[in-house]
Amino acid sequence: MKFTTVFALCFSSIISFAQNTKTIKPKPNKATVYLSGAEIAYLESLTLPTGTSEITVEGVSPYLDETSISAYFKGGLVIDTKKTLYYPEQPKKNNNIQKYIIFIERITDSLEETGYLMKDCNNKLSAFAREESLLLNNRLIKGEFAKDSLGLLKASLDLLRARLTNIDEQELILERKVNKLYKIQTALNQRKTYFELLQNDNSDNNSISFNPIHQIIVTIETTQAVTGNLSLKYYVGSAGWMPQYDIQAVSGKDKIQLVYRAQVYQNTGLDWKDVALTLSTSNPTLSNTKPILSEWNLFFGYPNSYVNDMYKNAPVTNYNNLGRAQMNKKSLKLEDAAKDDAELNEIPTVPLFTVNDNFLRTEYEIKTKYSIASDNKAHNVIINNLEIPVSLAYLAVPKLDKDAFLMGKIVDWEDLNLIPAAAKIYFDESYIGTTTIDPVSTKDTLYINLGRDKSIIVKRQNIKEKCKEQTLGEYKTITKTIEITVRNTKGIELDFEIEDQIPITTDPNIKITLIDSDNATYNPVTGKLTWPKNIKPKDTKKVRFTFEVKYPKDKFISGLL
Repeated sequence: MKFTTVFALCFSSIISFAQNTKTIKPKPNKATVYLSGAEIAYLESLTLPTGTSEITVEGVSPYLDETSISAYFKGGLVIDTKKTLYYPEQPKKNNNIQKYIIFIERITDSLEETGYLMKDCNNKLSAFAREESLLLNNRLIKGEFAKDSLGLLKASLDLLRARLTNIDEQELILERKVNKLYKIQTALNQRKTYFELLQNDNSDNNSISFNPIHQIIVTIETTQAVTGNLSLKYYVGSAGWMPQYDIQAVSGKDKIQLVYRAQVYQNTGLDWKDVALTLSTSNPTLSNTKPILSEWNLFFGYPNSYVNDMYKNAPVTNYNNLGRAQMNKKSLKLEDAAKDDAELNEIPTVPLFTVNDNFLRTEYEIKTKYSIASDNKAHNVIINNLEIPVSLAYLAVPKLDKDAFLMGKIVDWEDLNLIPAAAKIYFDESYIGTTTIDPVSTKDTLYINLGRDKSIIVKRQNIKEKCKEQTLGEYKTITKTIEITVRNTKGIELDFEIEDQIPITTDPNIKITLIDSDNATYNPVTGKLTWPKNIKPKDTKKVRFTFEVKYPKDKFISGLL
C-alpha cells in the first residue's frame, strides 16, 4: 500500500512538472536602438498554473548579452533567466532519399570507370602518335645515307607503309571508342543530376533545420493560477543608429525646412517586423564607473621643447561662439517676396516622435512602426520634419577662404533636441553640398552653414605703401595694413559679416598693438576682428585695419605673415 502511494505521488509530481513547462515563439514588438547596440523587447500573454513554471522563449537573437536579460511577469515572481541552445535531432531519411543515394553512388562508380577507359584510349593514341613521328623522322627513310642500296631503301619504305596503315586503323578504332565513352559519360552526368534534384526536393520537404535554436528560459513562481503578460528584454551589440539632417531652403523665405533622419542598422540575426522604435542617445558600452583621482606628484626633470606648443593657442573659427549682438538683426530675403508660391511643406499636424528627456539620455519614440531586416544596412527612419524660423546673413573669412558663406542663425535651438551630425543642403530643390550641425554650444544661437556663394566677390590684400619695417635702438617694428573688399553683385541687399585677426602672443618681449580697427569689434584675447556690414545691391564695401609688432632686433618671429 505504501509503495502504491509513493508511486502515485511521484507520478502526479511528474505530471504537474510537465504541465508547468511551456515553449513560446514571440516576435519582437519593440526595439530601443542606442548609438551603439539595441535593446529588444517582447510581450507575450501567458496563463500559468500555481507553482513553478518554466517558460522557454525560442527564436531570440544569437548575439544577445546574457547578463542583460530582464524579465517581468505581473502576478508572479521571476526566479531565474538564462540563455541556452537547443540542437534538434536529425530526422531519419525517408525511403526515397535512400533510394536516390544508392542510384547516385552507382552512377558515380560508372562515371569513374568511364573516365579510366577514356584515359586508356587517350594514352594509346599518344603512343601511336609518337611512333608515327619516329618512323617519319628516321634517317634511313629521309635518304641521309648515300651508300645505302636501293633494295634496302625499298624494303624500308614497304615497312613504313605497312606500319603507318596499321597505326591509322588503330587510331580510328580508338577515336570511335572515345566518342562512345564521351556520350556515355554525358548521359551518366545527366542521370546523376536528375537524381540529385529529386534528392534535394525530398530533403527540403521532409527535414528540419539542423542549426541550433537559441532560447531564453524564464522560471516563474506563482501562488495561484494567473493570466498576464510576460515582458522580456535583452541587449545586443550588433545594432545602432546615426543621425543625419536635410536642410532645405527656398528663395524668398526666412524659414528653412529641417528633416531629422536616423540611419538605423542591425545585424542581430532577427528581422524586426512592425516594431515600435525608440532611438536613444545613450551608449550602454561606455563604462558607468566614476573615475577616481590619484595623487598628482611633481618632480624635477628636463624641460620640454616649446615647438610642440607653438600653435596650441591658435584661434579657431567657431560660428556658434559668436554673440547675438555681433550680427545684424535684419533677416535676409534672397529674392523678391513675390515668389510665395514656392513655399516649403508645412509642419505635419501629427508629431512624428515624442521626446523623453531623463537624467541620462534623450529618447525619440517614433510614432510609425518600422520593419528593419537583419542585413547590417542603413535604413532611413524619419524622426521629425519641421520648418524653423531663421535669420540669414553672409559671413566671410578672407584670410582663409575667398568665398562668402551663407549662414543661418537659429535662436531657441535647444527645443529642437538636436545632436551633432552631418547635414545635406538643398537650395530651391537643388543639392548644394554638405555641412555639419553642432549644437554643442553654450550660446543661445545656433549657426548653420548653408553653403558658398560665388556671386559675392571678396578680396584681401596688403597695402604696400602702409606696410613698413624699421629698426630703432634695440627693437625692430613691423607695421602692416590690410584691406578687405566685398562687392555685392546681387540685386538684393545683404547682411554681411567680415572676420579677420591680428596676431597674439604670450611672450613679454613681443609687443603687438592694434593701431586702427576701422570700427571693428575686437577681442583682445583671441585677436579676432569682426565687422558687421549692410551692403546694398551692386555696392562695394571696404574695411582696413593696421597693427604693429615690436620685438628685439636680434630675434626672429615665426608665424608673422
